[in-house]
Amino acid sequence: MSAPSSAVRVRVDARGRLVLPRGLREDVVTAPGEVLLRRTPDGLLVTPAEIDGAIRYGKDGLPVLTIGGPVSNDEVLHAIEAERADQ
Repeated sequence: MSAPSSAVRVRVDARGRLVLPRGLREDVVTAPGEVLLRRTPDGLLVTPAEIDGAIRYGKDGLPVLTIGGPVSNDEVLHAIEAERADQ
């Protein structure tokens, strides 16, 4: 994306919704869910929201981690393997 101090113009529709351009969205949104908007002396600051995780237990008795949606065991194993490969 562009430098942090550059301005990006976006449209606001009749319902008050706006769409962040893809590059900016990829910088700010880490997972589907929410972002935080804060008023500052210079305008609005958009930052990633903390991801709320929850653990519940499935019918099989195994824990199920939810981070914006259920995470499968295969996804967890893939993430572990990817992390190990980066080391």
